[in-house]
Amino acid sequence: MIGVPIRVKLHGRLRMAAGSDQIELPETLKNVGELLEELIRRAGPEAREYVFDPGTKELSPSLIMLVNGHSIRVLKGLNTPLLEKDTVTIDSVDIMEIVGGG
Repeated sequence: MIGVPIRVKLHGRLRMAAGSDQIELPETLKNVGELLEELIRRAGPEAREYVFDPGTKELSPSLIMLVNGHSIRVLKGLNTPLLEKDTVTIDSVDIMEIVGGG
């Protein structure tokens, strides 16, 4: 039996790095950490800077990642398990402070 791939929806900079707004990854990935490594392998090293905080193995504070609509930060982080048919949404958000003058 052929497994159903994990669908990954990409937004923002990660979409630009991958060259697509959606990719499908093998159902054999066990958790979010493995998914992110596969995404970086496919999208290139530029994607790593959007996923991980520079110089650490920690997730970037600007990374928003949902598995079936639930934030991995309230689940099990990089150890959040993945199953066939899961939908993962990833975005990298930069917040800029607007300074007005007068």
